Amino acid sequence: MVSQHDDAAAGTASINGAPVPVREGFTLTDAVADLTGREITPRGTATDGHPLGIAVAVDDTVVPRSLWATTAVAPGQSVEIVTAVQGG
Repeated sequence: MVSQHDDAAAGTASINGAPVPVREGFTLTDAVADLTGREITPRGTATDGHPLGIAVAVDDTVVPRSLWATTAVAPGQSVEIVTAVQGG
């Protein structure tokens, strides 16, 4: 019997409360790039040079920007990506 899902490692994580399909090798850098529509360097900065103003937490633990590229998002995890907003 053949499964309808060819990639057994694929699954769903929650990103900002929404279910998002994740695959093996999907990292926080990928999640931030997908959410912002911007290319992100392995150091967690935008390639366009403009500040991101973003913080990321996985399962309620803040992950430093320097670890985004090496932190995989696994099925079942909860990821929150928050943007700093200036105002007064």
